[in-house]
Amino acid sequence: MSRLLSRRMFTASALTVAALALSACGGSADAASDREIGTDLESIARLAKEEKKVALIAYPENWANYGESFKAFTAKYGVEVEVASPNASSAEELTAVKNLKGQKTQPDVLDIGFSFTGPAVSQGLVSSFTPSLADEVPDNLKDPDGNWLGAYYGVLSIGVDANKVDVPKTFQDLLDPQYKGKIAIGDPRDGASVLAAVTAAALANGGSMDDITPGIEFFQKLADAGQLVSSNSASQSLTTGEAAVTFDWNYNYSGITEELTASGVDLQVSVPSDGVFGNLYAQPLTIDSPQPNAGRLWIEWLLSDEGANIYATSGAVPARLQAMKEAGTLSKEAEAALPPAEILENINFPSIAQGEAANQSVADGWAAVAAAL
Repeated sequence: MSRLLSRRMFTASALTVAALALSACGGSADAASDREIGTDLESIARLAKEEKKVALIAYPENWANYGESFKAFTAKYGVEVEVASPNASSAEELTAVKNLKGQKTQPDVLDIGFSFTGPAVSQGLVSSFTPSLADEVPDNLKDPDGNWLGAYYGVLSIGVDANKVDVPKTFQDLLDPQYKGKIAIGDPRDGASVLAAVTAAALANGGSMDDITPGIEFFQKLADAGQLVSSNSASQSLTTGEAAVTFDWNYNYSGITEELTASGVDLQVSVPSDGVFGNLYAQPLTIDSPQPNAGRLWIEWLLSDEGANIYATSGAVPARLQAMKEAGTLSKEAEAALPPAEILENINFPSIAQGEAANQSVADGWAAVAAAL
């Protein structure tokens, strides 16, 4: 079973719910407000080493090259990385903070899709923190009040087993009968990459960032035609033959290529030309983080040249891309792994209001699609 089983497409199991409930019974943690917090990178790093670890949630090792980042972070700072529920979805991350708030098992830092940043702030689950390199992050990749910052972003892509079907170049191609019962889709109400697929389909069908209804209607058309199958994992769907067409961020396909090749899958990845859409994942510090300095240091690391180059070698676009290019700190290997410039230039990030509107649209309209699967 893939380690990305529910990272992008939410499936709340009884086991997960039970584990969260049991964890919430643990002893309470000291509030961050009662702890010494470093005032610069040097003091944050010193205090983080005393805290010994950073507690993360929903950070799979093969998502955006996090496995390499964990090792490099620990080697540099002497702070261990602990990851709870690595395959949890963004929705599950917020639930975990609610359930574990004030407990020693509460995560320090999240990794949530953009559409979940608003709920995280409004529900009081995150704490304001401005890292030292925040000025080099474009305004559309960070919260003006410092509640969150996106260290990287990706491009919605279509991953295909070319042994089974032709590689579609556009969303319209997916209407071809050859894809009947072979297109995997999750639930956009709970997973950021699935919502990205709906948004990209909207852009391909006359919609806009302000109105993703045409994307919902497009997937309804696919469902009615029998093209779709419900699935919670791109890699599992392709490996088992459950489906031959999947949607995900470009950087995640690089993380499962070896696994799929070993299973006899000829993975081919394309960005649909009629629906180019990219978006960020945010890494907010949680409210009253149990390891407040280690949490801050992790965010600093992700933005650093070292952390950003590790992101980029998987195809994840560092938030500081332009600043790194100008400073000459983006490695040639990392730059070669990124999506082509002509694709990156076509990405327009949604505003908070547009993200909230998209959430509402799928909340109102996806049930009919789900019922047809």
